[in-house]
Amino acid sequence: MAPDQSFYSRMGRLSSIVMILPGSMAAGWFLGYYVLDRYVTRFPWGSLILTFLGAGAGFYEIVRLLLLDQRSNQDRIGENGS
Repeated sequence: MAPDQSFYSRMGRLSSIVMILPGSMAAGWFLGYYVLDRYVTRFPWGSLILTFLGAGAGFYEIVRLLLLDQRSNQDRIGENGS
């Protein structure tokens, strides 16, 4: 594998972090508003609860991606370093 290819794939993976949190929060709000609030008629609660659940899922995914990148970086250093 060429070094440029791994660099660009890593940058692509890490640049997706920018959209994970807003995307998951927007998905939570959308589901809460259009599914729960409209059909159950408890207006703010469905959108609030699912927005916070979406934020939690977004933070979980960000931490998971960063830990995965850290592990792959340590493996790469271990192969080349010693």
